[in-house]
Amino acid sequence: MTAPPLVSVVDDEPTIQQLFVQLGRLEGLAVRTWTRGADFLAAFDESQPGCLVLDLNLPDMSGLQVLEQLGRRGSHIPVVFMSGLAKVSQAVAALKLGSLDFVEKPFAIDDMMAAIHRAIDSDRARRATEQQQHHLRERFAALTPRETEVMDLVVQGHANKAVAATLGVSPKTVEVHRANVMRKTGANSLAELVRLKIAVR
Repeated sequence: MTAPPLVSVVDDEPTIQQLFVQLGRLEGLAVRTWTRGADFLAAFDESQPGCLVLDLNLPDMSGLQVLEQLGRRGSHIPVVFMSGLAKVSQAVAALKLGSLDFVEKPFAIDDMMAAIHRAIDSDRARRATEQQQHHLRERFAALTPRETEVMDLVVQGHANKAVAATLGVSPKTVEVHRANVMRKTGANSLAELVRLKIAVR
């Protein structure tokens, strides 16, 4: 069975921590809580799917500082930012630093769970896209230098004879390289090869 997404909650109120643990049980989500931002940052594992529920006011640092540190690490974890004392400027700052949602305390449980599920869905979609990109890059990395040259000219719209003349090889050789390109990239047509070439990053 696939492990449930992890909802990391950073909030120094024990009642809030307990509430999220209970909600996690009801929703089938794993929940882990931290009181201090530094403790969360020390334990944070980017490879674990899920989201972060983060309070603005923590004992050791602000929630914005936690977001800044996550940003410096290149983290893409979706964040639901919350506070009962937030100003509009702080909410805007949180959103600019990568917060997906901002929920004011006291919050309605339905609103918070909707925000958490949006964050988890966002994380799943991002990870799926990254995995597709990884597989696509592997396919293109399997091409030889000559196959890459042939592919680049073909996707620019050059016919086999023109490619052969440019590279100083026979049209038959170009056909062989072109067939290898299609096989290795998994493209079923020239149009699909162009689409894959554009998509790979």
